Amino acid sequence: MKRLLPILLLLASPALAAPSDPTRYAACIELAGKDPARSLQLAYGWLAEGGGVPARHCLAVAQMQARHYDAGLKSYEVAGIASEDAGDGQAIALWRQAADAALIAGRPADAVRFITRALNRPGGAELSPRAEADLRLARAEALVEDGKPDAAMADLDAATTVAPASVTGWLLKATLHRRQGELAPAEAALLKAAALAPDSPDVELEAGNIAAAKGDMALARQAWEAAAADGADTPAGQAAASALGRVATTLPQKPLTDAPPPAIPR
Repeated sequence: MKRLLPILLLLASPALAAPSDPTRYAACIELAGKDPARSLQLAYGWLAEGGGVPARHCLAVAQMQARHYDAGLKSYEVAGIASEDAGDGQAIALWRQAADAALIAGRPADAVRFITRALNRPGGAELSPRAEADLRLARAEALVEDGKPDAAMADLDAATTVAPASVTGWLLKATLHRRQGELAPAEAALLKAAALAPDSPDVELEAGNIAAAKGDMALARQAWEAAAADGADTPAGQAAASALGRVATTLPQKPLTDAPPPAIPR
């Protein structure tokens, strides 16, 4: 399974909270989304002037936007290391964003490495339970893409331990258990997610997926119909509608066993 992330995700949350030259930094990041080639020129010039971590981060974003993935990942890594050395408090955000970039580039092993570095709390940084859970969910996704579901499950277990109110954590545990054929723990995790978000289309979609895996197509249809109704404009609702369409053309003796699941771990 491979999740294709929009490259604009890299622009949605610029990693640096307080760069030394915020105007130049904001302009460079904005330009990366509109004209990567010009942004590359700006970032290289800024680096030559001693722009430091902000310039390196802008360079990484511009390289990713230009689809220069190897160079972009290297720039992210250099920026993360420079941030750690400077003790500027931005390293965790940079490593997290570097992991997203690695997934875009189809290099989940690098994503795992980057998030592991963030979880090591460079410079003694503090992580809130929510922040740790987010990192572990992201690493679980990368581990699944890297073909290591058992390690991914360990991260999902840890995420739901430190943040037991995380709907996403419980939902993704349910999804991964189902994909491994472990339907009892899948149902148990889904019940946790449903208790937190009973009307979530994602939860209803997965409820249908688990029911279908058990061969209970009546319950599966009911759950998918709820997901399609509650989230008509969401990926989960659309996946549920697609599943219902396939079920409608499937012979009774050949039940659907795996409708399109939400991505791991998002």
